[in-house]
Amino acid sequence: MEHRGQQVLGPASTRFNDYVGTVAADDAEAIKDRPSIYELALIDRDRFTIVGIDLNVDGSASATVYVVDRTERQVEVQAGIAGPGKTQSEIPVLPFDVPEPNFEDFVRHAFGRISVRLFRQDLLDQVLVVSERRTADDL
Repeated sequence: MEHRGQQVLGPASTRFNDYVGTVAADDAEAIKDRPSIYELALIDRDRFTIVGIDLNVDGSASATVYVVDRTERQVEVQAGIAGPGKTQSEIPVLPFDVPEPNFEDFVRHAFGRISVRLFRQDLLDQVLVVSERRTADDL
């Protein structure tokens, strides 16, 4: 997606988008002897705030974090990034590739909890109702 000739971060996509959906995650709690998402991405948390994350598996795994440079924007705290009362304004972000990410380790260290829900694209507008839980052995 482009906006005024620049790339805009939008929904995740793949080549065919057979499955689409949502993801939700909680920040990992700080635990001694475990790296934070900032440490995994080699990002200076005193200067930058991570505002977005791309995780991709296409043969190999890659991760990119998108950050706001608080020094450049002259804001001290995360709440000041969007500006008081501002909505839908453009916020410039910088991409940083996470060096040699191990997908499972990255997800385990970066998030306290993560939930991914994907649906077949052709059923996205349908109401899917969960019936009783079964296993393949039950069929």
